[in-house]
Amino acid sequence: MRRYLWARIVTVIGITCSPVAGLAIDVNSTVTALRLANEITGGLMPTSDPLFAQMVASVAAGNVQAAALIAANSPYFASYMARRLALQMQSPALSTGGVTDSDATAFLIAHFVGAPGVKPSISTIWSDNSTYVLNIGGTNVHAASLTATQLNTRPGLTNAVDWMASLVALPGQTVSTVSGKTVTTGVTLPAANVGGYVTLSDRSGDSSFAQYGLTAGTNLRMIEGIWEISTGLQLLDMASEQAVAADAPRFIPETNSNFFHGQGQTACIACHGGGMASVNHGYSTVADIFDYNPTTAPTAGLVYNAAPATATMKSLGSDPTKRTATLTCNLAATPTPVCNPDSAGVDSQQKWDLNLVWGQTGVLQKMGWRGPATGQGLNALGAAIGQAAIVYQFLTVRVINEVCPMGSFTQSQVNSIAALADPMASPPGSDDVRTIVAAVASQPSCL
Repeated sequence: MRRYLWARIVTVIGITCSPVAGLAIDVNSTVTALRLANEITGGLMPTSDPLFAQMVASVAAGNVQAAALIAANSPYFASYMARRLALQMQSPALSTGGVTDSDATAFLIAHFVGAPGVKPSISTIWSDNSTYVLNIGGTNVHAASLTATQLNTRPGLTNAVDWMASLVALPGQTVSTVSGKTVTTGVTLPAANVGGYVTLSDRSGDSSFAQYGLTAGTNLRMIEGIWEISTGLQLLDMASEQAVAADAPRFIPETNSNFFHGQGQTACIACHGGGMASVNHGYSTVADIFDYNPTTAPTAGLVYNAAPATATMKSLGSDPTKRTATLTCNLAATPTPVCNPDSAGVDSQQKWDLNLVWGQTGVLQKMGWRGPATGQGLNALGAAIGQAAIVYQFLTVRVINEVCPMGSFTQSQVNSIAALADPMASPPGSDDVRTIVAAVASQPSCL
């Protein structure tokens, strides 16, 4: 019976045992290599590819991690897992449902697997001032313009895009800008306001992170999304009622009975003043200068507002007709404006200071924070986030969920694997997600 099962496995994967002595298939090594290839490349790697033979040889030599790394370094990984991880990162839900390829996903794939002349880099995901397109027959094409045939990842489809070799890095990021009712397209975004992949969108309705974070509302979703996706922490994980009213946005009503003391719930100030949405924790860097209109021309898509006026300042609330009242915050007015008179408001210099609350409550320690805790602008904030140890630890957890969800990993193991990719660890890690993938896939609990 066992001989029959092994024969069936060999037949299914398309390998024939040679009758010549010394050339018989190593069934155990082949099956292990096949499992690795399926988990890491989603079954895209055919057993006829020379890379698969290299994987079998590495397993036979006792180096399973090397075999896993061969799969992770292949174009199949870029088309499958790297692309899947990138699609997930367009919202804190980390779901691919309803998400399509965009400039943001192309950017992330490039940072996971590299591009011609560009090394992989987890640490610069939230700060790299670049745009990534694909070279299709000598023409640069945005990811959102690829055809269904080019995006099809079925094994053997010759017209599918090579998400490694075809990626092209272009310096800078371009957006639309608005001044009054005049919209200008193709304007270079100032480097200080570049947020890596989160500020990339070349059209409306592209399901990019920009669409998720900047559509309507007060843009709270953008800064909260950056923190949640990068760290894996949730709103209440980072909240603190030690904040003062000055730390909360101006449109949060201080006179509300739940502002300082929640009634059966966490007080409003804990999140709006002490958590992700605090004006000191990055919210003020994006509240007024970005907008995303998914449908209405001529300002459809991601828009950069270089000179925000009161009516466009989302830091003053969702309703543009009430922003002037929120700004002046005259509590004697009739009707009384909904506002926070003690708020420091949005700093035109886009300053942020993570020490003011998080340094005191242990949140920075929980994140393994190693970058600057103070700075100016979204780009500097993104660069600092990319240096936190939690970024690599959470990415490791995500890879485990993709490659080996039934495996058994202690927090110590997660930290050890994360350190292999953490460039600030000692010794410095690779800054490459494929290092994490290979280490996870080769763990004994996954074999």
